[in-house]
Amino acid sequence: MKTFILLLRGINVGGHKKIKMAELKKQLEGLKLKDVQTYIQSGNVVFKSEKNSIVALTGEIENMIKENYSFEAKALVLTKQKFEAIFNKNPYLSQKQNEQEKLYCTLFFQTPEKEKLDLLKLINTDGDEFIEGDNCLYFYYNNGYGKSKINNPVIENKIKVLATTRNWKTMTKLREMAL
Repeated sequence: MKTFILLLRGINVGGHKKIKMAELKKQLEGLKLKDVQTYIQSGNVVFKSEKNSIVALTGEIENMIKENYSFEAKALVLTKQKFEAIFNKNPYLSQKQNEQEKLYCTLFFQTPEKEKLDLLKLINTDGDEFIEGDNCLYFYYNNGYGKSKINNPVIENKIKVLATTRNWKTMTKLREMAL
């Protein structure tokens, strides 16, 4: 059985697209996923499956949400190995290790075009920094994510690819849960 990390995009944000994690856990178990664990309310899940196809798992999860709720939610499913690689390659971990509350990771649902990623460099970030990773961006939000001019909606608008952002505390917890 392989371990996977599921990141749902845009659920339980501002009272929209509400999904209770206890319900989600049961519904995922109904898809024959094993050892399902959720973390906080923003759609962070670790599970095991005998299925190896990310495409099949993603489709089943998105269809289950569509069938059980009155909305669609995009699912980003990563293998434990892929998640671990993203986690370990964060260049800010060594540079800003005492400021992990300012570290975030934006993960893309598809690979963005290099030219569109370059558009993000034109945004005045007021001290916020980012570095491109493997299908993700690593952020150091100097003044906090909530005050930044470069957040998930801005990123999606510029690069024309769906993305989901997690703070480093969440990334760390998901990594621990997947061990």
